[in-house]
Amino acid sequence: MSDMNKIKSWPKDCPWPKPGYSDNCWEPEDAESMPIDDISQDMLDIKAYMDGLVESGRLNKDYSLNKDFDDSDDPDSEFTPEIGDDYWDDGFVYELWLNELIEHLDLLKLSATSPVSEIQQTIGYEFINENLLRQAFTRRSFGVEYEVSDNETLEFIGDAVIQQIVTRVIVEQLTINDSEHVEGPFVSRYSEGDLSRLRTLYVSKEHLSRRAVELRLDKYILYGSGDSQSDGSLEDMIEALIGAVAVDSNWDSNALETVADRLLCLQITHPDEFLKSTYFDIFNSWHQKHFKRMPEYEMSSCGKQCYCTLRFLVPDNQKGIRTSQRIDVFEFSRSKAREEAAFKAYCFVMNNGLLINLADCGVIPSMEDSINQLQELYQKKYVEQPIYTFESLSGDLWHCNCICGGVDGQGRGTSKTNAKKKAAFAVLVRLLSAAGICKKEWKDQMHRNLMEGEISI
Repeated sequence: MSDMNKIKSWPKDCPWPKPGYSDNCWEPEDAESMPIDDISQDMLDIKAYMDGLVESGRLNKDYSLNKDFDDSDDPDSEFTPEIGDDYWDDGFVYELWLNELIEHLDLLKLSATSPVSEIQQTIGYEFINENLLRQAFTRRSFGVEYEVSDNETLEFIGDAVIQQIVTRVIVEQLTINDSEHVEGPFVSRYSEGDLSRLRTLYVSKEHLSRRAVELRLDKYILYGSGDSQSDGSLEDMIEALIGAVAVDSNWDSNALETVADRLLCLQITHPDEFLKSTYFDIFNSWHQKHFKRMPEYEMSSCGKQCYCTLRFLVPDNQKGIRTSQRIDVFEFSRSKAREEAAFKAYCFVMNNGLLINLADCGVIPSMEDSINQLQELYQKKYVEQPIYTFESLSGDLWHCNCICGGVDGQGRGTSKTNAKKKAAFAVLVRLLSAAGICKKEWKDQMHRNLMEGEISI
């Protein structure tokens, strides 16, 4: 066999075990305490039935047939079990049953050294087939290189599920179905464009990739040679993860909504504040402030599609990024095309640390002083005025959302002040990231704050 046809050895430092049988020696009690499929449940039912025959005296304690059992109904007939014929030979063949149970569980469950437990705790769902979970983290590049299935089909499923769930949450919160108004019982004070923008807030590549990092799920993605982490790979993983839950749960709506809420952090609070400015307005204002001129939007159409070519400038930098940039998008209306182009340009500037200049601001983010620090940046005209909104959650928890010039941050705490500090700290970290001067320990602290909020829920 040539070297090109050999299957590549599984990487030694891989967080996921190689597909195949695990090193676990399963016991029936293990299966009773974890999610299992119908086949596993049928096998457990057989064992319970045989144990019942032992208790009744029909079988001996070693599961052999008790020849002395008094069957007054038909003493001359040969006993046959109601279920479990495949494991019956003049008694219950326990070893055969156990070996087949272990083999079947090995098709569903990964070894204890895999990241399954940590991921399941994060997303709030326990998988029946844990191989689906591994597949959700497997990039196509890795799948081709190591001849295993990748996450592309799961990604397709998850994308559809996310769109449906986010749309449903928005509709439930921001529309009214009033049967008394016969001329139009379904109403909302928000336009179609407003609702679409709110949905984009949660289904965008930028939001999904950020959540992947905040939840620390990015470290489990399997990349092949020449492939590396990007916003696109993080977005794909989140979508594939929800797709895997859909397949594993047989499209259980409660499971999908729970996981989507954990992964996307669906907190649609005070939409008016978010809708005050479009990304078209935000990016144009930023460009005008820095370069004393508007970016150039060139529009064209072809059939029902509208094309937008956006040419814009970015500040001089030492990152090798050209100061003159171009973005091309197409949508089904001119306004949507312009908004999408502005959104992509804003994300490009922010993700590359070119949004603002905070090199001389002198701020070292502090959790305790974060509210004052953010206010100080506003007073010194580095940033726009921060806007805070609050929502009371279950128990004694509060949720705070902070928006500052298009940069948002969230926090949860046992008091409004505690939640506000966390939200302000998150905004500070993201502002400094947008300025290209954020330190790893600041991001780590922000991630810990977010994880504490998730655990509190």
